[in-house]
Amino acid sequence: MKTQKTGEQIQKKFEFTAPRARPFLASLPAKIDTYEEGVARLFQWRTGLDYYATIDQIADFIIHTRRTKIVDLLSDTATFAVRLAGRKAFVGRIHSFDSNVTLLERARQRARQLNLSQAVEFRQFEEKGWPLPDGFAEIAVSIFDFHRHDAQRFLQEVFRILAHEGYLLLAEVLEPKTLRNRLAWKCREFHLRFLQGNADEARGIYYDREEVIRLLFEVGFRQVVIQELRSRSSPHQGVFSLVAATK
Repeated sequence: MKTQKTGEQIQKKFEFTAPRARPFLASLPAKIDTYEEGVARLFQWRTGLDYYATIDQIADFIIHTRRTKIVDLLSDTATFAVRLAGRKAFVGRIHSFDSNVTLLERARQRARQLNLSQAVEFRQFEEKGWPLPDGFAEIAVSIFDFHRHDAQRFLQEVFRILAHEGYLLLAEVLEPKTLRNRLAWKCREFHLRFLQGNADEARGIYYDREEVIRLLFEVGFRQVVIQELRSRSSPHQGVFSLVAATK
């Protein structure tokens, strides 16, 4: 801004210059893509599975059901929502939620770049619940996130937003309650907390197969099918599994 002095008066004049690029938005794609690489590495380290191949398996399941109103309970990297929306065989709409505005902005950018904005909507929400009416969703999807929540409260809220005959697809590591497995988890917890600096993941609570079935039935789900996505090397090993629960 310049000033011009005329007699005893001072008049301010605006100098119109080209706007500067905002550093945050200019560097956002690179930062989020680096974050996604970290998520993929953590997923493979924790599950022994490829991140993208696993998400494609979940997308295949949804397409096979022919359901069209999908709720992605946590956008995170938006990989699931974007990959499902980009499938030619998918003719529905995805409502994807996250509390992180930075991740949501990047997700919207990716959807626009891929011409997928008509198929997927990204929305912000608070951790206590999703801003959706009762019975809204035909399928609700949670990918490697259940262990971070209060199980009963999480499942009750999902049950609320699901329509009759709707599905919850819960993709999570199921951990057997054996002594050897508990010792192995203590080692992983130490690695997460002190070597990776990921305290949130270190605090995760994992359930075994029977516990998950019991939790789902207690909330009101009437049928539960579990498919392990990897062969066990021993009965003590936790396995990433796809849990399909019908309301």
